[in-house]
Parts: sequence; C-alpha cells; structure tokens
Amino acid sequence: MAGQSAKKQVAQNFKILKEIHLITWISYSIFTFFNYFLNRPQSSKFFIITAVPVFGSLYVIEKFGRPVLDPQGKIIRQGQDLQQEGLTEYLFDIIYYTVILNFLTILFNSSKIWWLYWAIPVFAVYKIYGVINAGRQMFGGGAKSGQQVEEYDGEKEQAKSKRQQKREARGDKPKMRYR
Repeated sequence: MAGQSAKKQVAQNFKILKEIHLITWISYSIFTFFNYFLNRPQSSKFFIITAVPVFGSLYVIEKFGRPVLDPQGKIIRQGQDLQQEGLTEYLFDIIYYTVILNFLTILFNSSKIWWLYWAIPVFAVYKIYGVINAGRQMFGGGAKSGQQVEEYDGEKEQAKSKRQQKREARGDKPKMRYR
C-alpha cells in the first residue's frame, strides 16, 4: 500500500500528458490546415513566434512530469505532480491560451489576434512585481513614513468594535485583590 499514491500520481501524469499533447497537436493541425492549405492571408511569423513558448512549455512539462517505468512496470521515477500550483500551472496556462488564440485567429481570419499574446508577459511582470513588493515589505524596505503610520493607527482605532473598546477601558482601571 505504500506505493499506492505514487501509482495514482503516475497514472494521473500519464493522463494529463496525453490530454495536453492531444489538445496541442489537434489545435496546431487545424490551424495549419486553415492557414496554409486554404491559403488564408496569415503571416507565419506570428505562428512561429508564439509556437516557441508553447513547445518550450510542453518540453518542460514533459521533462519534469513524465514518469519513468522499467520494463516490468515498476516505477523508477514518478515525475512531478502536474496538478500542482505555481510554475506548472502557468505553463499549462500558456499552452491553453495559445490554443485559444489559434482558434480565434482561424475564426476572425486576422493576424491581429496574436497581439493578445502580450497578455502573457504583462501578467508575468505583474506577478513578479507582486512577489518583489511583498518581499520588500517583509524585510522592511516598504515601511511607511511616520505620518502615514499615524493615520493608519487612527483608522485601526476606529475599526474596533464597542466590545473591544469597553474591554480596553476596563483594562486601564486598577483591580482590587482580596485575599
């Protein structure tokens, strides 16, 4: 029973990899058919530029997520969990976003759809800025000036409930102790 979770993860990773490859290759096959065989006026430049991040994402997902089994079926390496959050999730988002843009390009017959691809680096910059800003505040680099701190404390006082205010008022009174 000790290897049961590893077996589940191996099966899940195989399933996810099969689905992502199927989605990607069907998308690119349909895109290629519509744009090259039906002679639509699309530039292959955008197609090639946006295919690089997708194939890079597929390579990374394949490299780290593909389980390795020996000929008897024993697990040598189970691969990383492909359902985890973080970088793996962003790699899948890049793939899905590109597939959607492929179909929108086919639907609207315009290369201008590829300009929506700029949302990926803009989102990455936004997330990186959030991480850097959080780190700066954690280490004191984002401390507020004295006036802003006083204003903040005043807002905090007003936010207290009546019960909290009464307890604080009672806490200031001297308490009598009887033996």
